[in-house]
Amino acid sequence: MHAVLQESISGVYADLVTRPTGRVVRERIERAIAGRGGDTGEITIARMDFTGVGCIDYSCADEIVAKLLRDRPAVLVLSGITDGHREAIEPVLSGHGLAVLIERADGTLESLGAAAAVAALLDELVARRLAARRPGGTYALTLA
Repeated sequence: MHAVLQESISGVYADLVTRPTGRVVRERIERAIAGRGGDTGEITIARMDFTGVGCIDYSCADEIVAKLLRDRPAVLVLSGITDGHREAIEPVLSGHGLAVLIERADGTLESLGAAAAVAALLDELVARRLAARRPGGTYALTLA
């Protein structure tokens, strides 16, 4: 994510703030994942690494994360998430009835978003054998 931000916005910039910035970053991500999944019924799994991103505001979270999920059947797996990132992303997801996964350093997954969307997302991933439930109630992706 930090690399896309640097390529999209001139100068050294580490924050995802303002809707126009979010739109530019989202459009680059959409081009990168174009043609994957979509009409075939497959789910696109996109990984977004927030390492190096200083902060993200609500408008950028809506423009990047929520619009990516609303516009195509996709699973977003976020990594490098800080508490500050979570504070902006979680209410946006909840407000739109959406969910994402956060991949922890140990490979386990944490869900984030609206409760019903989280449950549906985890059920679908397990049914498609893309994730498995681990002892202790955690989940992990079964793909590399």
